[in-house]
Amino acid sequence: MNRKDRRAARSNRGKGGPVVQGIGPGAMSANLFASAIERFNTGRFDDAERLCRDVLMFNKGHFDALHMLGLIAARYGNLDAAVELYGRALAVNGGSAECHFNLGQVLRAQGRNLDGMTHLGEATALKRDYVAAHVALADMLVAQNDLEGARSRYEQALAIDPRLVDARHDLANILRQLGHFDEAAAQFRQVVATRPDYAEAISNLGVVLSAQGRFADAAEQYQRAIAIKPELVDVYRNLARALLADGRADEAVMAVVRGLAIRETDEAKATFVQCAQSAMNISPDERFRDLVARALTEGWGRSAELSPLAAFLFTTSPTGSAALERVLAAPGGPATDSNALLAELADDHLLCALLESAPVRSVALERFLTTLRSALLQFATRTEPTAAPDEHTLAFACTLARQCFINEYVFAETDTDVAQIAALRDRINLAVTAGAPMPPIWLAALGCFAPLHSLASVASLRQRLWLEPLTTLFIQQVQEPAIEREIAAAIPALTAIDDATSIKVRNQYEEMPYPRWVKTASLGQPTSIDWFLRSQFPNAPILPVQRAEGLDVLIAGCGTGQHAIETAQRFAGARVLALDLSRASLAYAARKSRDAGRRNIEYMQADILNLGSLNADFDVIESSGVLHHLRDPQQGWRVLLSLLRPGGVMHIGLYSAAARSDIRAARALIIERGYQDTAADIRRCRQELLSFADGTPFKNVTRYSDFFTTGECRDLLFHVQERQFTIPEIKSFLAENGLAFLGFTGAVTQAYRGRFPEDQAMTDLDCWQAFEAENPMAFVNMYQFWVQKG
Repeated sequence: MNRKDRRAARSNRGKGGPVVQGIGPGAMSANLFASAIERFNTGRFDDAERLCRDVLMFNKGHFDALHMLGLIAARYGNLDAAVELYGRALAVNGGSAECHFNLGQVLRAQGRNLDGMTHLGEATALKRDYVAAHVALADMLVAQNDLEGARSRYEQALAIDPRLVDARHDLANILRQLGHFDEAAAQFRQVVATRPDYAEAISNLGVVLSAQGRFADAAEQYQRAIAIKPELVDVYRNLARALLADGRADEAVMAVVRGLAIRETDEAKATFVQCAQSAMNISPDERFRDLVARALTEGWGRSAELSPLAAFLFTTSPTGSAALERVLAAPGGPATDSNALLAELADDHLLCALLESAPVRSVALERFLTTLRSALLQFATRTEPTAAPDEHTLAFACTLARQCFINEYVFAETDTDVAQIAALRDRINLAVTAGAPMPPIWLAALGCFAPLHSLASVASLRQRLWLEPLTTLFIQQVQEPAIEREIAAAIPALTAIDDATSIKVRNQYEEMPYPRWVKTASLGQPTSIDWFLRSQFPNAPILPVQRAEGLDVLIAGCGTGQHAIETAQRFAGARVLALDLSRASLAYAARKSRDAGRRNIEYMQADILNLGSLNADFDVIESSGVLHHLRDPQQGWRVLLSLLRPGGVMHIGLYSAAARSDIRAARALIIERGYQDTAADIRRCRQELLSFADGTPFKNVTRYSDFFTTGECRDLLFHVQERQFTIPEIKSFLAENGLAFLGFTGAVTQAYRGRFPEDQAMTDLDCWQAFEAENPMAFVNMYQFWVQKG
């Protein structure tokens, strides 16, 4: 039951509804008003209204009649009339606590909260033990985000009447939001002791225990709540997150799947992605495979996060394992003429969902697809121009071509592949120029090795009519890149880009903007930045950030827009300015924002180092994975701080020197071998790295998710500029610039909590330094943290 429902229930019990106590007959019209009271109390409101108006004919200033007419008007929803009648009544008798209360409630219903609070406050001043007024004031203070004020009012109400279970439950929630977890837990336990079947209170006790890091205890409370009230769908999500944090990923998946079976919410879908990516030991049934496929195609979260799981499910399935054995064991590659294999693959909804939604992040599956791609190319070159297309061969070839576009053609190419692609390209261009027939498999095969928009004859090719699945392939490889080129030309420049290092970095991302993400993740209902920060850092001292007029957010280094769009979705009232060096990246981001219907993001080209003259400031600044690519990262960081409002917060992502030793070793090898940052050299370098023995630094880098697309691999191993940081350096910078450390994010916090339980806020950077010294790979995905400006 949410707060609104609890308030409604309280009203129905008479605690928050109209008050009639003390209404007595007027001196000049006792009989009429006595009849009005009788009609009102028996629900005959029209008769009561008529009688009250008769009373006013004798005495225009009859307080009780005016008050009752206000009650009747409010009951019928005539709020303006009710306000006017209560006002007239109070003009006669301003000392009526009940009338002040009723007027306050009506003003609240009109959204006039400040006026409503004034009258409710007057009611409690006139009648200090007015429980309903204290509770109503507390509710309104919560709506105003005045949690301390709400706490005081709830405590006053409970001091008068300790039996108010709902008020105690709301007080417990306030204490939880304020970070007073021990007090909150005590209040929730008192609620449950009074009402053992109060499932919502039991669940909220679990929320408090989770915030305290007691995930096993929290899971127990969630399970109790579900046993009492199985329809509480959000509790399954909380249970799943507690189980995941407790290291029980497989149980977590099962919990969220149970919740999805009751009702599919965006929040539950996002939790499924969060849990499923860690559950590699689950016994998958067809329903689970279907959910993973849906999560990929419908954008339940970032599709790339599910890529390893989807690959695992396919390669270990009877169909997948047999296909891998058949393809990889066949001398000279598989025979595709029979189409039996391709028919199986085209009908595997999970495999196709993966190939069309995210880069494949599995070496075994990559090798399978690379071999299959060469076989498809050979098949295409043998296909006559007038040959009728085979449905299964074409369908899978187009799906594979979409995967290859997503991963920026990272799969290895043989000399034979290169020669056959050049010949096929010439045949296609000649056929288009001559207006000759052409089999669709030619285009699908070419799209597996190079984007179709690279064809010299692409303009004429677009004029031909093509059926599915080639149409979808054209949209991806021809139409969308053309849209991006138009957008790029129109992207406004906010600053000059004149720093030599910034120019090199810009050129890298102009050539290879990444990632080529496909689906926009749905994050559910937007929340306030304050709620988000409290949920991330429940024990940290955090000043309020959210402003009534909205939230100004700067994304400094937005890349292809995935993070910017998620931020625009996540925070209520967000107005997002997203900046990047690369027009190609910005154009991709802008197109994806249009596709997602996001109108609260503005994209501009800029260099962080030149933002000092920007005449703007922000409540939130996010710069993840960006500052370490500047010539002077700390200078860039200080520039961003100059744009952050006092009390504003900043999300920073920086590379950890300790976690990147393998990458430094791989880069040394790259320099030794003379590999360049071209696509062809990146492909060759990847194959050499894969050839090393397991456990070597060179082989270790092949486990990074960034290893599996060309642009990401270039960023990982060939970047033109990278600076790595240490925790002491971060601590020093924060101290020099007056920043409060709110905390690191990610799964690493659970391990840290177990190592340093005394640091409840998890903000002691000296302890974090000791933790990283013991676990050098703890921040393999960067130091991701939030700070607040004093």
